[in-house]
Amino acid sequence: DTFIVFTSNIFAVLGLRALFFLLAGALGLFRFLKYGISAVLVFVGAKMLAGVVDLHVPIEASLGAIVLLLGGSVALSVLIPAPVRKA
Repeated sequence: DTFIVFTSNIFAVLGLRALFFLLAGALGLFRFLKYGISAVLVFVGAKMLAGVVDLHVPIEASLGAIVLLLGGSVALSVLIPAPVRKA
């Protein structure tokens, strides 16, 4: 049904918009988060290109990779303190 496709895409975009503002606010707290987000974007782009050549990546693997990349970047930010700048 066309109505369901359009409304589901609209709600998905609205949800991603809210997630973007959440992550944008957290960038100041976690210094490696921007690298984790960029790695997620590279992964999603590679997954889209893999779909062009009929390679299927399971949903569980995709979610696991995204959680691992974002969680790893947050964990690195917590474990490795920012260098102290001398004034």
